[in-house]
Amino acid sequence: MRYRKLLWPVLILALLAPLAVSCSSPATGKVDGYVALVPRVLRAGEMESVSLSLFSGERLTSGNVQVALRQNDQLVLQASTLIKGKGTVELQVPQLAKGDYEIVVSGPGFTDRAQVQVQQGILLFLETDKPIYKPGQTILMRLVALNSELKPVSTQATIEVQDAKAIKVFKQAVTTDEFGMATVELPLSSEPNLGVWKVSAQAGDTSTEVDVRVEEYVLPKYEVAVDLAKQWFLVDEPITGHVTAEYSFGKPVRGELQVRASRYVGIWEEFATFTAPIEGEADFQVQAAGFVAGVPEAGGLGNVTLDVSVVERATGYEEKTTELVTVAAVPLNIQIIPESPVFKPSLPFNLLLVTETPDGEPVEASVSVDVAYQDEDYNQVGEEQQRVETKRGTALLRLTPPAEAVTLNVDASSGDAYAFKEVTAGYSPSGNFIHVEQLEPTILGIGDRANFRVSSTSEARHFYYEVVSRDRVVFTGSSDSPDIAFSVTPAMAPSAKLLVYQILPTSEVAADFIPFDVQGEYPHQVSASFSIEEARPGDDLQVDVQTEGPAKVGLVAVDRSVFILAENRLNLQQVFAELERLYMQPQAELHKAELLPGPIVIPGAEETFEDAGLLVLSDKRVPQGKEIERPWFEFELAAGGVMDRAAVPTAEGTPTPAAGQGLAEVQRVRQFFPETWIWEEVMTDGEGRASLPVQAPDSITTWDLRAVALSPDKGLGISETSLVVFQPVCLPADRPSTAIRGAACPSEVARYNYLDAQQEFLVEIEPAPWFDLLDEAAKSVTVAGNDIGGVEFMIRPTTVGTQLVKITARSGEAADAVIKSLIVEPEGVQREEVENVVLAAGASRSLDMALPEGVIPDSARAYVALPGSFLPQPIAGLDPLRQMPFGCGAQNMILFAPDAFILKYLKGTNQLKPEIMAKAETLLITGYQRELTYRRADGSFSAFGDQDPEGSLFLTAFVLKTFAQAKDLIFIDDAVLADAATWITQRQNPDGSFEAVGFLAHQELMGGVQGKDALTAYVAIALLEAGQADAADKAIAYLEGRLDAIDDPYALAIVTYALELGESPRAQE
Repeated sequence: MRYRKLLWPVLILALLAPLAVSCSSPATGKVDGYVALVPRVLRAGEMESVSLSLFSGERLTSGNVQVALRQNDQLVLQASTLIKGKGTVELQVPQLAKGDYEIVVSGPGFTDRAQVQVQQGILLFLETDKPIYKPGQTILMRLVALNSELKPVSTQATIEVQDAKAIKVFKQAVTTDEFGMATVELPLSSEPNLGVWKVSAQAGDTSTEVDVRVEEYVLPKYEVAVDLAKQWFLVDEPITGHVTAEYSFGKPVRGELQVRASRYVGIWEEFATFTAPIEGEADFQVQAAGFVAGVPEAGGLGNVTLDVSVVERATGYEEKTTELVTVAAVPLNIQIIPESPVFKPSLPFNLLLVTETPDGEPVEASVSVDVAYQDEDYNQVGEEQQRVETKRGTALLRLTPPAEAVTLNVDASSGDAYAFKEVTAGYSPSGNFIHVEQLEPTILGIGDRANFRVSSTSEARHFYYEVVSRDRVVFTGSSDSPDIAFSVTPAMAPSAKLLVYQILPTSEVAADFIPFDVQGEYPHQVSASFSIEEARPGDDLQVDVQTEGPAKVGLVAVDRSVFILAENRLNLQQVFAELERLYMQPQAELHKAELLPGPIVIPGAEETFEDAGLLVLSDKRVPQGKEIERPWFEFELAAGGVMDRAAVPTAEGTPTPAAGQGLAEVQRVRQFFPETWIWEEVMTDGEGRASLPVQAPDSITTWDLRAVALSPDKGLGISETSLVVFQPVCLPADRPSTAIRGAACPSEVARYNYLDAQQEFLVEIEPAPWFDLLDEAAKSVTVAGNDIGGVEFMIRPTTVGTQLVKITARSGEAADAVIKSLIVEPEGVQREEVENVVLAAGASRSLDMALPEGVIPDSARAYVALPGSFLPQPIAGLDPLRQMPFGCGAQNMILFAPDAFILKYLKGTNQLKPEIMAKAETLLITGYQRELTYRRADGSFSAFGDQDPEGSLFLTAFVLKTFAQAKDLIFIDDAVLADAATWITQRQNPDGSFEAVGFLAHQELMGGVQGKDALTAYVAIALLEAGQADAADKAIAYLEGRLDAIDDPYALAIVTYALELGESPRAQE
């Protein structure tokens, strides 16, 4: 367990150096004593070590030691080493199953054993190309598997994706390659469940998860950022700050700044506003909050939200952000941090007093400290008062508790700020203790000299010590002096513990440990860069990568505007968090206050070893701790920190046509505007070099590139860089928007001029047959240097679909042209009719395809499929269907089912070619996602999902039957099938039959399934094909009883098939 606040380094080098040993020359003699330190947890596939000290009398001696690992009396691992007084036995743990094992340590004249756990040592990191997606886009996923040294691991893993309704829509087994990397992708349907999706990966017992958002959005044109004057304000203090607004290509935004302030008083209420012009940046100030409600979980601090928006002057476009501001009643927090979880009576003990502002900034203060000591019977055995002045926010409080003290209580106050800490004593039957302190309490660097001092209540001659990092002994030694010093190695990063123990003349073991932090370095030095710092749209350039020797590098470059919306980039903070989760106890834990605190636990030497991450095996006496019950009147909480406090009330240009002579010509029409530009994997050569030729996209923005490099020798490395794509005169390329056919709509065009001189632009919209131009086709606008102008064209769309519009702007010095997308939607509501016919050889039939009344002009379309067999339309005919509107839940299944059935047929007859599967798999995956949007909360399906009053029995059975067959082709969540089957069986009549429930928009979907008998047979078939035989038994029994009374040919046929599928003896009648 971690007992003090650890400062994480920015980077770590997780390369494990060979175990170092520092000790005196061992004496020669018979082994008559030992101390073996065993990791509590062994990591499968990794190198572990058992530390040994062998004694002859009071001196170290040599001997052969063997370590064996067993499970169920079966030997799974064995290693032996000659221990020269003090050393380790190295264990290369194989890929064992997770579980409990017995470790046996044997040496000259002794055998000892302990129970340990074996767990997987794999670290998984999952990244997606973006944090947010639109319907119809593709989620690109990259999985990285590492060991604790941050080196790649080849392992089997499963990647799953859950949609916003927690339904699994994707599952794929992958194997990371020798570089620890695997990539997969998931196409999204055009109508998925919108919201937060979860992408997860699991390898054995190790898992990781990232969230992405799927929603309709438009990328922001610029970013609004708020920099508060400080992160907290008093209730009577005005809130001030600085706002910047910057386009993604780095230029300032000109417009109007608006700030709205709301305070939480049980509900959010607006209490102040601020408005001012902004030229890329501006200061703001709003009045003091006056009163806010304090939140206990936040230590009594309250909150104010600032809704900050910047409106672009030329176009009226608005971008927003929200800032949460902390409001405090007092300007000071006090923390009491003991150097160790326990104190040792009669030995010096240090506590760190920290004074800081509510947002964690150090501040100097005068603190009154009261210390009280109590014995085992809760009698006070001493007290002291001190006035402590903190310097740069800290002060060291040095105490020497009396020999009989069992607890010490520290009260610290400064004005209205208050903190309390209770620390318990260590336990020793003989009353002998040791205590370790770091002489320079600071973060150490690799290669630094670490200096510690040991204090002892008894005459000390020999100290034995271990440096433990990530539950592994990485350095071991002994000292005949109370001063211990060693050089910091990479294996000690990012944090380690120095464990020191002493063997008393009575054979009792006294022990203590202290954690310390190490500033590490990255295991793999990687650099990624573009061949030029700034490019124009369409420029040819390359990505250059440099690694330390051969490596595999995953590259991803994304429009920075995406990260304005959300952030998900793999970084080292994730690596640290995963290392801590796997190898370390939490640094801090928060618990709710208990009305009746538990007993005081006084740890002994055995608990000291365990808290350091090791089990101790020894023939010496290793004292266990003990508990002391608190008296009934003791209600003080043994938890440090500040008391809850609440913030309290305080005293109170007209466009005109222009000629085109003398205007610059357009050199490139910009139309390639991706959100993810690069998603590639490259291999560096023997010298660690690789280059990837690319062409700059047409977006005027900054592209953020991340390179994740993996090498079996050097491990993980990450590098980030960016490229600005820019031209001084440009039109914005807004993402597709929508318009309604027949309705006039404005097409706004902003004109960015970053030339120094004023420019007069001729802006033209190119006529196209899909819209009527209600305005002039060319307008002029004058734009000052380094400024923005705008014009507007009124159009009336006349054709439904995704349409393209070309806009050109030219001046005497520069020109630009873009092709933008506009989605034109029909003005009515979509309806669809389907008719199925079967033609005998030589027969013909006329179909009446009359259009209903009120049809929207030009919106009618007809499709005819002639498969030539009873199989659905062939794969070759599926492409046009991808462009069809999919409508409701029934319409979607009309298209999904043929895809699934024919693929299943082709697969069963060995006719399924990879190119056909790749094409149809996307249809099935997106169709599955789309149908889930019509799944109701009770597990049923209906035409419009939760908007319908109830689910449809036939549609739910049809979905169950079809999804069960598609399960062999794509991933289908078992829970979806189980919930549908449960909902169906809950609607079964007592006699086993089924009757129609719910509305079915497309009755043609039922074919000949009419009447109770045919419907019951169809539902029974669906249950049986979904593996729900028990649920179908009653229906089969009902059909057996009805068989003689059925005279409809179709009903008889489907009932017979259901009986055959249900293995009924009546099926052959």
